[in-house]
Amino acid sequence: MSRYLEEVPCIQPEKPYIVIKPMESLTAEEKPKVVTFLSDPDQLSALVVLANYARPGIDNVRIPFGAGCASLALYPFHEAAQANPRAVIGLTDISARFYLRKILGRDILSFTVPWTLYEEGE
Repeated sequence: MSRYLEEVPCIQPEKPYIVIKPMESLTAEEKPKVVTFLSDPDQLSALVVLANYARPGIDNVRIPFGAGCASLALYPFHEAAQANPRAVIGLTDISARFYLRKILGRDILSFTVPWTLYEEGE
Protein backbone atom coordinates (compact mmCIF):
# COMPACT_ATOMS: atom_id res chain seq x y z
CA MET A 1 0.00 0.00 0.00
CA SER A 2 2.80 2.47 0.78
CA ARG A 3 4.34 1.86 -2.64
CA TYR A 4 0.99 2.64 -4.25
CA LEU A 5 0.72 5.90 -2.32
CA GLU A 6 4.26 6.85 -3.33
CA GLU A 7 3.31 6.57 -7.00
CA VAL A 8 0.02 8.48 -6.80
CA PRO A 9 0.63 12.05 -7.97
CA CYS A 10 -0.04 14.96 -5.66
CA ILE A 11 -1.65 17.96 -7.31
CA GLN A 12 -2.51 21.38 -5.95
CA PRO A 13 -5.78 22.61 -7.45
CA GLU A 14 -5.92 26.28 -8.35
CA LYS A 15 -9.30 26.58 -6.64
CA PRO A 16 -11.01 24.64 -3.84
CA TYR A 17 -13.35 22.98 -6.32
CA ILE A 18 -13.47 21.39 -9.77
CA VAL A 19 -16.32 22.22 -12.13
CA ILE A 20 -17.54 19.51 -14.47
CA LYS A 21 -19.84 20.63 -17.25
CA PRO A 22 -20.62 20.05 -20.93
CA MET A 23 -18.34 21.85 -23.36
CA GLU A 24 -21.27 23.68 -24.95
CA SER A 25 -21.81 25.36 -21.56
CA LEU A 26 -18.35 26.96 -21.55
CA THR A 27 -18.13 30.70 -21.95
CA ALA A 28 -15.68 32.24 -24.40
CA GLU A 29 -13.35 33.11 -21.51
CA GLU A 30 -13.29 29.63 -20.00
CA LYS A 31 -10.52 27.23 -20.94
CA PRO A 32 -10.84 23.76 -19.42
CA LYS A 33 -7.86 21.90 -17.98
CA VAL A 34 -9.09 18.52 -19.22
CA VAL A 35 -11.81 17.10 -21.48
CA THR A 36 -13.48 13.76 -20.81
CA PHE A 37 -15.14 11.59 -23.43
CA LEU A 38 -17.41 8.72 -22.40
CA SER A 39 -16.83 6.06 -25.02
CA ASP A 40 -17.68 2.56 -26.10
CA PRO A 41 -14.84 0.21 -27.16
CA ASP A 42 -14.86 1.32 -30.82
CA GLN A 43 -14.81 5.00 -29.92
CA LEU A 44 -12.10 4.33 -27.34
CA SER A 45 -9.96 2.65 -30.00
CA ALA A 46 -10.32 5.66 -32.29
CA LEU A 47 -9.40 8.06 -29.46
CA VAL A 48 -6.28 6.03 -28.64
CA VAL A 49 -5.21 6.15 -32.30
CA LEU A 50 -5.87 9.90 -32.42
CA ALA A 51 -3.87 10.53 -29.24
CA ASN A 52 -0.88 8.69 -30.73
CA TYR A 53 -1.25 9.76 -34.35
CA ALA A 54 0.94 12.86 -34.60
CA ARG A 55 2.96 12.53 -31.41
CA PRO A 56 6.30 10.84 -30.87
CA GLY A 57 6.31 7.45 -29.20
CA ILE A 58 3.61 4.88 -28.61
CA ASP A 59 2.82 5.68 -24.98
CA ASN A 60 0.59 8.74 -25.21
CA VAL A 61 -2.29 7.05 -23.41
CA ARG A 62 -2.19 5.48 -19.97
CA ILE A 63 -4.50 3.37 -17.80
CA PRO A 64 -3.39 3.91 -14.21
CA PHE A 65 -4.84 1.95 -11.32
CA GLY A 66 -7.12 3.98 -9.10
CA ALA A 67 -10.61 5.00 -8.13
CA GLY A 68 -13.04 6.45 -10.65
CA CYS A 69 -12.41 10.00 -9.45
CA ALA A 70 -8.65 9.52 -9.77
CA SER A 71 -9.01 8.52 -13.43
CA LEU A 72 -11.32 11.46 -14.16
CA ALA A 73 -9.47 14.17 -12.25
CA LEU A 74 -6.28 13.33 -10.34
CA TYR A 75 -4.31 11.60 -13.10
CA PRO A 76 -5.54 13.85 -15.95
CA PHE A 77 -4.76 17.02 -13.98
CA HIS A 78 -1.32 15.63 -13.23
CA GLU A 79 -0.80 14.86 -16.92
CA ALA A 80 -1.97 18.36 -17.88
CA ALA A 81 0.98 19.80 -15.95
CA GLN A 82 3.54 17.66 -17.81
CA ALA A 83 5.64 18.80 -20.78
CA ASN A 84 4.33 15.90 -22.89
CA PRO A 85 0.90 15.13 -21.41
CA ARG A 86 -0.86 11.83 -22.02
CA ALA A 87 -4.51 10.87 -22.19
CA VAL A 88 -5.96 8.77 -19.36
CA ILE A 89 -8.39 5.89 -19.81
CA GLY A 90 -10.61 5.59 -16.78
CA LEU A 91 -13.71 4.23 -15.14
CA THR A 92 -11.92 0.91 -14.79
CA ASP A 93 -12.52 0.89 -11.02
CA ILE A 94 -14.83 -2.03 -10.25
CA SER A 95 -16.94 -0.12 -7.74
CA ALA A 96 -17.31 2.89 -10.05
CA ARG A 97 -18.37 0.56 -12.86
CA PHE A 98 -20.93 -1.09 -10.60
CA TYR A 99 -22.57 2.19 -9.58
CA LEU A 100 -22.39 3.85 -12.99
CA ARG A 101 -23.66 0.82 -14.93
CA LYS A 102 -27.30 1.89 -14.56
CA ILE A 103 -26.50 5.39 -15.82
CA LEU A 104 -23.88 4.75 -18.50
CA GLY A 105 -24.32 1.11 -19.44
CA ARG A 106 -21.85 -1.78 -19.27
CA ASP A 107 -19.56 -0.88 -22.16
CA ILE A 108 -18.56 2.69 -21.34
CA LEU A 109 -15.09 3.85 -20.27
CA SER A 110 -13.75 7.36 -19.95
CA PHE A 111 -10.99 8.90 -22.04
CA THR A 112 -9.70 12.13 -20.52
CA VAL A 113 -7.23 14.39 -22.27
CA PRO A 114 -5.46 17.52 -21.09
CA TRP A 115 -6.69 20.58 -23.00
CA THR A 116 -3.46 20.84 -25.01
CA LEU A 117 -3.88 17.27 -26.26
CA TYR A 118 -7.53 17.96 -27.05
CA GLU A 119 -6.47 20.94 -29.18
CA GLU A 120 -3.94 18.75 -31.03
CA GLY A 121 -6.70 16.27 -31.83
CA GLU A 122 -9.02 18.99 -33.00
